Amino acid sequence: MKISNRVHLTASGWLGCSMSHPNDCNVYAVRCGPNYIVIDTGVGIGSEDILRELNNDTIQPSQIEAILLTHGHLDHAGGAHCFREILRAPIFASQLTADALRTGNEEAISLADAKRAGIYPPEVKLKPCSVDRVISHGETFQVGDSRITGLQTPGHSSDMMSFQVKTPEETLLFCGDTVFHGGTILLQDAWDCDLRAYTASLRSLGEIAIDGLYPGHGLWSVRDGSRHIEKSLSFIHRMLIPPSLISGVS
Repeated sequence: MKISNRVHLTASGWLGCSMSHPNDCNVYAVRCGPNYIVIDTGVGIGSEDILRELNNDTIQPSQIEAILLTHGHLDHAGGAHCFREILRAPIFASQLTADALRTGNEEAISLADAKRAGIYPPEVKLKPCSVDRVISHGETFQVGDSRITGLQTPGHSSDMMSFQVKTPEETLLFCGDTVFHGGTILLQDAWDCDLRAYTASLRSLGEIAIDGLYPGHGLWSVRDGSRHIEKSLSFIHRMLIPPSLISGVS
């Protein structure tokens, strides 16, 4: 489903459009000239249906140059092995995400805790997946007509990475679970969720001019995406915690 000039939404769970598995994050395909990058892969259940959405939008597997993972939580990286196998495209991720995926470390991505909490059934597994390129903070690379920069934005998780995509027309930010529409955030009782790291990441994103903001869940903004980061910072600047993405949801 095309949602802006360059961005297609190919999956979204119950926190978004409910177009795929309920646990899926927003999965994006981004046009960079003649080819595309894919941002995140969903939970890994029904991945073939997500990939069929690419075909419905006339995006061919041969056009996918890279699959970028924002972090290793199952709802974002669980489908990485399937995407890599079917699309035959390289996986790009941070070092921490790469380490967890290569070994299938469910403790590292808090999947073991999530299963104990009943978020996922016991039989769900993280399938190991090779990561072809480790991206460090500030590293840039070119895909077609677009310049992509990896930005470490820990807080929601220690391995969180946002991707800034500069096209000839605009600057897009794919921020995973760092910040959402309306300036909300997502703190969890997970071993690597760190409030101070979170606020530092939001402050760093506040220094970047952003046109389109495309978060890992919920709504996105085609224009004036910076306003959502500014809304979050309006709480932080008063030593307050921004509201939660799922506050009041049962």
